[in-house]
Amino acid sequence: MAMFKKTLIPMLILLTAVAVVVLLALAKPVPLPQASVAAVAPKIAVLQAAPKARRISVSAQGTVLPKTEITLAAQVGGQVVAVSDHFADGDFFQQGDLLLQLEDRDYRIALVQAQSRVAEAEKTLAMERGQARQAKREWRDLGNAEGNALFLREPQLMAAEAALAAAKADLAQAHLNLERTTIRAPFDGRVRKIQVNQGQYVSPGMQVASIFSTDTAEIRLPFTASQVALLDLPVQPGVQAPLPVELRASFNGQPASWAGELVRTEASIDTRSRVLYGIVEVTEPFRQQPPLLIGLFVNAAVAGRVFESVLEVPRSALYEKDHLLVLDADNRLHIAPVNVLQLEGEWALVDGIEPGQRVLIERPGYVVEGMAIEPVIRDVVAGTK
Repeated sequence: MAMFKKTLIPMLILLTAVAVVVLLALAKPVPLPQASVAAVAPKIAVLQAAPKARRISVSAQGTVLPKTEITLAAQVGGQVVAVSDHFADGDFFQQGDLLLQLEDRDYRIALVQAQSRVAEAEKTLAMERGQARQAKREWRDLGNAEGNALFLREPQLMAAEAALAAAKADLAQAHLNLERTTIRAPFDGRVRKIQVNQGQYVSPGMQVASIFSTDTAEIRLPFTASQVALLDLPVQPGVQAPLPVELRASFNGQPASWAGELVRTEASIDTRSRVLYGIVEVTEPFRQQPPLLIGLFVNAAVAGRVFESVLEVPRSALYEKDHLLVLDADNRLHIAPVNVLQLEGEWALVDGIEPGQRVLIERPGYVVEGMAIEPVIRDVVAGTK
């Protein structure tokens, strides 16, 4: 009996455990089927593309420089005995104006001496010609038509002619040296800096002033490879016409502008910066209103090529630098590659978008090709800022 009780108790415990497990399994809640919820398309602002033909303006910056600038130097030596009223830093002068006068007495004496040598050489030549004619008559009287060159004084005649030519060359040099004691302006211009003054002695080759011409100013503008692609630069002889350029700067605290032309480029690409410099010229810069001063830092807008289908979009609309997000007829998103022509502040100029195509001007939280978008048309007109 005791053995039966020992066997029965474990079996009751086991049966109780099995019963509990079965009851728990039967009591497990069964999930009810749920209706599927469609994903909500995000509302994104879009613009209706209206690309149009547009001339791209390329921006650059540069400093105004004189096209022609030289250093005046004395060609002869002497003391400065007079200076012009225009011979001062920053003063203007006209072509042919006297700038400096060197003491010229030594050169006048040299001129008189050269004139004397010419007269002496002319006398000697005349005597030799006379003697040559006399020798020729004497030789013919002897019954011989052809005479000895030495007897006919041909070498002496050639030497006299050469001596006269040398004397005349010395006279011309004396005249030239005398003229060079007067230093005149080679063109209309302005004095940048004088380096001598009255009473000072100058030697041949000594610099006396730095001057520049006022007829034309020029500005070197650096262009990157992407900017060069937007311009018809005059890089071949006689092929491209000059490009109109608008220059802008502040003058006396007020905005000012000047018109110029990009007439040429430098001969080669800068090997360090990899930019190509274009040269803009402005004629009569000091007669402009206001005057275009040398050394002024200016912003330049260069007229570039005309593109037939340009769209202006907010810069934030660009996706991965050179793509736009567009919608198809079913409002499905697609990533479209475009050619970014130019970035201007908060705006981008692109081509490669068809008219009427809807372009996202806001970025959705995530971008998936083919995702549904609920477009919100915004009144953003291409070509305006």
